[in-house]
Amino acid sequence: MKNDKECYTKSLHKTWLTIKLLSKAEPSFTEPAIRNYVFKAKPRKSSKGEIPGNGLEPHIRRVGSKILINHGGFLSWIASQSILFISLLHVAILMLAFIA
Repeated sequence: MKNDKECYTKSLHKTWLTIKLLSKAEPSFTEPAIRNYVFKAKPRKSSKGEIPGNGLEPHIRRVGSKILINHGGFLSWIASQSILFISLLHVAILMLAFIA
């Protein structure tokens, strides 16, 4: 039997999962939430102009009607979202301190 670390590493780097399997592998994210991330991955147009994508697109592959997401890419994208949020929070705090 392989040790858990080997299986986890393989899963992170080489595995392409369907939305259903990804939601089972990462229970923090529901299927509807992942579908929403996939929908917002590409830039899209609205009545107010173009809305940029969320950055997940490089980790998504479409094969016919099936959508596959790279497990490791998804986790790295989640980590980058956390860093982006923290950076924006720091900028907001600095702006508030400058205004006050």
